[in-house]
Amino acid sequence: MMNKINILTTIENALINLFSKPLSDLYPGSGRVGICTPDEPRDLMLGLYLYGIRPCYDITPQPLIQKGSGFREQAPHFLTLYYLMTAYSKAEDARKTQEEHNILFRAVETLVNTPVLTERELGFRPGSYVDKLQLRMLDLTPDEMANIQGYRDSPYRLSVGFCVTPVEVSAAAGEAVSGTSSADIRTVEKPQGREL
Repeated sequence: MMNKINILTTIENALINLFSKPLSDLYPGSGRVGICTPDEPRDLMLGLYLYGIRPCYDITPQPLIQKGSGFREQAPHFLTLYYLMTAYSKAEDARKTQEEHNILFRAVETLVNTPVLTERELGFRPGSYVDKLQLRMLDLTPDEMANIQGYRDSPYRLSVGFCVTPVEVSAAAGEAVSGTSSADIRTVEKPQGREL
């Protein structure tokens, strides 16, 4: 399992590669998709902004997992990463809006057509309990997007929300114990949300 710092970087690199491909025929060249805040796109055409991290309720392992005789370890934690995807155009005013619509529509098509990230896209197995990460588009209102962007002096930017889940975060190393019972994975109802 990769260390905690590299997991996020690797997921974001996979997202950058994923969303770069559909734009390559429209806008040749690399570096057109990247991580940025909504008001600092640099020269990017599509910016990805991590605006929230929450527990994932789709998978809830027992707190301790038996690993052989007399050894147990804490179960991993699972997170959901929330991103805002924003389009930026370098075109003149007459074409700016149309180009941003085109950029974002291509990105949404990619999101819909690639509902999971697997070891092939990520370059590593996502975790002990999951073999793929789900990509889900979110139903965010313009007001919610404006609050996420949080830059009231900047003009509203056309954006789409999506999440990546379940991202496994390894627990501390195991320890020798005695008299533990076996554990299993159970699923629980997740809070009501507006994932599409």
